[in-house]
Amino acid sequence: MSEVKKVSFESSDFKFTAAYNEYLKNFQETEEEEEKTRLNDLITSLNNSEISYPDFYNEVKGGEDKYRFHRTKITSVRKYQYRKDEQKAGRIKRHK
Repeated sequence: MSEVKKVSFESSDFKFTAAYNEYLKNFQETEEEEEKTRLNDLITSLNNSEISYPDFYNEVKGGEDKYRFHRTKITSVRKYQYRKDEQKAGRIKRHK
């Protein structure tokens, strides 16, 4: 079999440049030709806007979805309400 060569692109887009750097890092780390071919297909698809950036990163990292970004809702309470709730909890705890 012939050796798989890395694909190069000329782009001034910051997001694509960051994705390309991730591609290069993974391309250099792997020695399997199938993996290198898969990486080439992914970066080419990203360049042609066939896949999105989150999908690209998900596939490059091996398809693990556990590190996908998500927001958690932060709930807040006013100081007066917090103190009132703490005092109530303290009274209940004391008299049990």
